[in-house]
Amino acid sequence: MNSWPTLDPGELRHQISILKQTPSSDASGNTTVMAPFVAAWAKIVIIKGTDVLKSGQVTTQEFLVVSMWWQPGVLANMQVQALNGLYVIQSVENLLEMDVVLKLNCLALASNDA
Repeated sequence: MNSWPTLDPGELRHQISILKQTPSSDASGNTTVMAPFVAAWAKIVIIKGTDVLKSGQVTTQEFLVVSMWWQPGVLANMQVQALNGLYVIQSVENLLEMDVVLKLNCLALASNDA
């Protein structure tokens, strides 16, 4: 039997912003920009990281999970902005479909300067 989904409030140490695409216009025409959608406290856990060769440059690819209290409207085409990086949301899990906890499966790409 499944229990009620929950988060330990003490683990929600990361202040994040969820960004969504928003239409915008400038002198060159209509474009889209990433604009803040919602701010929240979250838990960020790195699942794995690998170095990959992309376009002749070594980059570090990190997979991570961002856990937060449920917020309506968070979708897989959005991004997570945290103090230490910008993450692309690959999928959104609404734990037990109870609108209590969201787990955002994310991908971070960063240059490897070493």
